[in-house]
Amino acid sequence: MTESELVAQIEWFHQFAALPPDQLALQASEANRSAFANLVRACLPDHGAPEGQSPAEFASTVHAIRENERQWNRALSSALIQADGLHKSQGSQSAISILEAFAESCPWKLFREVARNQARNYSPPT
Repeated sequence: MTESELVAQIEWFHQFAALPPDQLALQASEANRSAFANLVRACLPDHGAPEGQSPAEFASTVHAIRENERQWNRALSSALIQADGLHKSQGSQSAISILEAFAESCPWKLFREVARNQARNYSPPT
């Protein structure tokens, strides 16, 4: 999957997950289930894609995954801010440690990549 395809898929997911539970359950078509499963496989590679769920369970899973994404996005923002402060006050190694710890614990592939990229930015040139 290309980066632009992934961005489009994430945008679809955000719009889809914004639906209220009853409307989301009505949208539990095979096409939407497949698109959601593809998103889960692409963004949460260690998390199995949901299968065989009722429409209500599917809606609940979509909302739970979206809320989880929000929480990890906030955690990434916090780690980046903390790392920046540490980089300025204590040097690059403390900042790198914070970002590497975040990347190790985060299930979201894109958020891990952001943390690792920023950690590389703090690394001294070789």
